[in-house]
Order: sequence, then structure tokens, then C-alpha cells
Amino acid sequence: MTSRADIVAALAAVPGLDAHPTITGPINAGMAWPVWRSARWANRCLALGSWYVMVALPNGGPDVTVAEADPLVEVIGLALMDAGLQVTLVEPYQIPVEPGQAGIPVLRYTVND
Repeated sequence: MTSRADIVAALAAVPGLDAHPTITGPINAGMAWPVWRSARWANRCLALGSWYVMVALPNGGPDVTVAEADPLVEVIGLALMDAGLQVTLVEPYQIPVEPGQAGIPVLRYTVND
């Protein structure tokens, strides 16, 4: 199963990203981190993992978020694939925060072993 450290190393290779193994505290644009999604066993010896990879975007309105996200989609996807991960999906997502507040915009990649 792919380790969190492997994903962080792949993210750290992308210029402009601030890669972290986990996030505690404020999230700023450019921060990137893996979130364990699930594991399934192919047999008694082999577990296959699935992760979300979050990349925080600026929250200055849709035009700013899109302008920042569009050039990153392919670059980050290729970096994850170069690390041996299968990228199955990338989508815009918002991390929920306190009720009544806007979520934090991110690109959310779904990657698998």
C-alpha cells in the first residue's frame, strides 16, 4: 500500500506546492496533503490503498479559484502518476468549515495503488 510519505514526496516535487503529511490549523492556498480514504485486501498479504489528495486554492471568488486551479490539474496529476499512483479522478471540492461560512476550495484527487 502506498504510504503517506510517498504521496507527500510526490507533491513536494511540484513547484509552488507546500506539501504536508497532515493539516492542523489554518489552511492556506498552495498547501497540499493526503487524506487516507480506504484500504481493501487483494489477499492476505496485499492491501491496496485509496487516498484523497487535497490541494488548497485561493478563496477570492470563482474567477480567482479557477485561474489558479486550471494550470495545476494536469501538473499535479502527472506528479502523482510519476510516483506510481493511479489517479482516477480530480474534482473541485470545498472542505466544510463552520456553519454559515464558505468552505475552503480545493482540488481533490482520488488516487489508488
